[in-house]
Amino acid sequence: MLRSTIFLVKGVREFTRGGYERTSRSFDEAVMQRSLAGRKCMVTGANQGLGLQTSMELARRGATLYMVCRNEQRGREAVEKVIADSGNLDVHLKVCDLASLAAIKALAEEYLATGDPLDVLVNNAGLMLHERTPSPDGLETNFAVNTLACFALTLALQPALFRAASARVVFVSSGGQYTEPLVVDDLQAERMRKFDGTAQYARDKRRQVALAERFSERWAAAGQRAAAYAMHPGWTETEGVKTSIPGFYKAFKDKLRNLAQGCDTTVWLCLQDADKLQPGAFYLDRQPQSKHLVLAGTKYSSADVDRLWEALEKLAAPTLPAAA
Repeated sequence: MLRSTIFLVKGVREFTRGGYERTSRSFDEAVMQRSLAGRKCMVTGANQGLGLQTSMELARRGATLYMVCRNEQRGREAVEKVIADSGNLDVHLKVCDLASLAAIKALAEEYLATGDPLDVLVNNAGLMLHERTPSPDGLETNFAVNTLACFALTLALQPALFRAASARVVFVSSGGQYTEPLVVDDLQAERMRKFDGTAQYARDKRRQVALAERFSERWAAAGQRAAAYAMHPGWTETEGVKTSIPGFYKAFKDKLRNLAQGCDTTVWLCLQDADKLQPGAFYLDRQPQSKHLVLAGTKYSSADVDRLWEALEKLAAPTLPAAA
């Protein structure tokens, strides 16, 4: 397929470690020296991979950090690692299974009850299951975590985000979004002749890009000082890549980015001045990118995003905090 060929060529040139090394020669590192002291940040999927590395980077810069993890033991171990690495004692564990809307509601309500602002939310948690698996709510689990949880948690935490001076939400998407259109009529991949976890993951990542656009548009229209961004970490060596797409890992393991390179743009988005960022943009290596490949046939309309929003809002509404 033409789309796959174009994606592979682009990926080898831009998404690999070599792509990062070329682009990073022009980076302004002064931004990365800024402090996050006094700012409250939340990272989901924080116990390993990009989530753990992002947590370390934010903690090193003095943030009050909330690490959202599904497993309490692994979460505690991750918090200890971050504290030991950064010397920052203001690091806290939040246990939440993001596949469960009830758990998301509990997490949001607990945070909102403090009355604190939330300066940064990094929607990093994700997974790629190759067998159709039901979530605690009976939904397809890839969709439940990768799309619905990001939407529900961001929506539920809006009151805290709106209390911040300049809140930003980062959706950790993927280059895989280039390979799929915005699917809004088959969110749980029920119409796939044979379930394909890789395709469903890519659809979810496309939906994250669209959600970053729509959250930013809605907040700007409401006069809120908050914005959402999607980003692509590049092809990065994580345990998820090794286990979920072993063929890809075997083929490209010598070209993959390390974790620090993979989360560089996420951290930069947390530090850069808001007026120098493009709300709703899709970033790679600190630069906004086209959201579609040439001739890929993946462009969508505002009406398509409206339909996505309405469908997600309907699914999430029963378990969202009243304050949202």
